[in-house]
Amino acid sequence: MPVTRRHLGGIALGALAGSQWSGSAMAAEPLLLEEFFRHPTRGEGAFVSDLFDVRRELTVDTTGTWDGRTLILTERIAYADGARETAIWRFDKTGPASYDGQRTGVTGVVPVKVRDGRIEMGYVGEVRGTDGKPMKLRFFDILEKTDKRTVVNRARVSFLGIPVGRVEITFTRV
Repeated sequence: MPVTRRHLGGIALGALAGSQWSGSAMAAEPLLLEEFFRHPTRGEGAFVSDLFDVRRELTVDTTGTWDGRTLILTERIAYADGARETAIWRFDKTGPASYDGQRTGVTGVVPVKVRDGRIEMGYVGEVRGTDGKPMKLRFFDILEKTDKRTVVNRARVSFLGIPVGRVEITFTRV
């Protein structure tokens, strides 16, 4: 089903997205962005809105470079409906368990925390509907390592404080 502005517009990944979670598998070791995403990955998943009966599948190919302080992560996103986009994250390591993130289409600096071995971050992303008009959605992402080659990214998505959907993407090292 094509996603229209009425159905919350085309949901951009916003940066490493995910879904509602309930007791995810415990990570074998803490997830550090620069260790996992400096290797190429392929992510497969979808944006789902039960509220609007929408499912938008997507594939994300990432490449990362790490210079000892900053991870530059390029995402090439392909939606099942044929839409494509590229986004670039910049994660500056600010401590052993924290980063400041910035991404095209995301408002301001995103505080990123490593807690209980997983990554947590919340941000506002501007996405465009199929009508081309921008709208702002709030994402709250949790990324968890399930094994040495796999990270699951789940995000709750809201609009004006109302939960409207979720995203889940499973990233695997290529």
